[in-house]
Amino acid sequence: MVAQTPGQADSNCIRIASGGNLVASTVEERRKAAMEALTVPCTEAVLDLATAEVVDSLGITLILGLFKTCQQRRITFRVEGASPDLMRVFKLFSLPKLFPIQER
Repeated sequence: MVAQTPGQADSNCIRIASGGNLVASTVEERRKAAMEALTVPCTEAVLDLATAEVVDSLGITLILGLFKTCQQRRITFRVEGASPDLMRVFKLFSLPKLFPIQER
């Protein structure tokens, strides 16, 4: 995952790019990068799934972990760029009840 440094207009928002699919073989590396990104002071974190087509159970666990970390730090969390297929999976897990998810 790659964190994008906030610009002037959104200086309190950290964007975390998924860097591709969130699956068992990639989750640990991306979890570390996301947690490092969340060390930057911010009031909002956005997980950008624009490049992700597949999220397995460990990817769901990663997303939930990011959400819980943000809750503990009082950071607003949301997901953007989810494909229609990912939206179906997220709805199956009731994730939209926890945080906003924007479809592509």
